[in-house]
Amino acid sequence: MSSFAAHFFGNRLFFMLVVLACLSVPAAADDAAPEIGTAVLVKRDVVATLGEDKRDLAEGGRVHRSELLETGDNSQVELKLDDQTKLALGPNAGLKLDEFVIGKSEGVTTIGVNFLKGTFRFITGSENKEAYRIETPSATIGVRGTVFDVYVDGTGDTLVLLHEGEVDICSKTRSCVRHNSTGKMVHATVAGVLSAPIRFSAGLIPGLAVRSAFPFVGKALRIDPVRRLRSAQIIEQPVRKAGRAVTRGTRAVGRSVRRVLRF
Repeated sequence: MSSFAAHFFGNRLFFMLVVLACLSVPAAADDAAPEIGTAVLVKRDVVATLGEDKRDLAEGGRVHRSELLETGDNSQVELKLDDQTKLALGPNAGLKLDEFVIGKSEGVTTIGVNFLKGTFRFITGSENKEAYRIETPSATIGVRGTVFDVYVDGTGDTLVLLHEGEVDICSKTRSCVRHNSTGKMVHATVAGVLSAPIRFSAGLIPGLAVRSAFPFVGKALRIDPVRRLRSAQIIEQPVRKAGRAVTRGTRAVGRSVRRVLRF
């Protein structure tokens, strides 16, 4: 082989090796999970997990699509997403910023979050109401321009307390109810049962206190400075009627369940 041919083929081999090396390099920053919001308040321990990476979330820190956020005892975090959606997580809460948060699907922006456990406040942002989709272990919530609190207990049961606007709540068995009763809540169970809008009572979820379920009631938040409702306004009164409230809520399921709603 001539020196020219050796040089030509040597350069070609080198070029191919460089290309293969480039193809084997991990995805660039452009392919990483995009930033979608900012932590405007962080109290105590808040951990953000993205893939194999864990970090302590700090005030002013950015959050990413597909990131899992978890709070510790007596902890709290408040977020503002880039579309002006606002979220607050109370103590011992877990939230997944789903893979389609601030994403594009056939030209439509969708805002999706997954409430895994604990208590939350949700305030819609600038997107069209059809863009929002919230999942819990026992319910799917479609919002319609609103403010509401969500509590998810250790078994996956969900309470949705309405402050403003209205929400469509569907169980995992696809029975649905429209909730527009301010100061009341809908109870969705992992068994697929939906209550009518009812007030909080001692028997609603055994052992659960109203302040544990809804710690943001009556408090001003950084993302929401309005003091919304008071605990006394959302509790069934008097206490002796608590059992009847639960019974009414359960009996009303058949009357309140609507056709499956498209979010």
